[in-house]
Amino acid sequence: MVMDALAQFKEMQEEAFYSMEGLSRLNPEKLDFYIDYIKFQVGHGFYDPDANLNILKLYQFSPELYSRSCVGNVHMVLVKALMQLPNSDYVLCRAQLSQDMIDDPLTKKIDEVARLLETCQFPEFWNVIQEEKIFSTTVGFVEAVRNFVCVVLKLTYKNVEKDFLMQLLGPMTDQATFEDLAKKNSWVVTGDTVFVGEKEEMVEQKEIVEKMPIDVVTPILAIR
Repeated sequence: MVMDALAQFKEMQEEAFYSMEGLSRLNPEKLDFYIDYIKFQVGHGFYDPDANLNILKLYQFSPELYSRSCVGNVHMVLVKALMQLPNSDYVLCRAQLSQDMIDDPLTKKIDEVARLLETCQFPEFWNVIQEEKIFSTTVGFVEAVRNFVCVVLKLTYKNVEKDFLMQLLGPMTDQATFEDLAKKNSWVVTGDTVFVGEKEEMVEQKEIVEKMPIDVVTPILAIR
């Protein structure tokens, strides 16, 4: 019987959970399992932050486990963490790196990509990620970034020109992708303009004027 991806993820997640209890969390013999686990997450679109962080912890506390050939494992952890923006997963993982890991060229590229996202330089971001294979081979990366862009848009704009919006969202293979995003985020497309704010902001504010009959007002005035 072939196990489906979700069932396999749940099984690996459970194994990771129990292997990180107490002092066994830093057991170097479990490193191979964690590496297989992060590869599975990258290839199938799942995410386990604690297990991924534990890879970096193992390299940190058992530096003999790390070599230049292992830096690819670090890159996978960083990219998966970056996909969680606006959460702080990337910052937490980045803080565990040794100087040797930080100086790696691809680590620097991932740092650059993180900076572009965190400073909302989205058009430049889409250009830069074309240069590295890891971003295209990580399942769900583009979708995760677009979700982050949508969060930023809702906090920043009410109405956006459609052409500008398309630049922020990056290259799309077809119109259906944009329509799915618009539906998911409750955007309203009107000609060349897209409403991306909160629905409540679309409600026209009306001045409320209460009129009281003169026979009600007269006794009140008489009290004075």
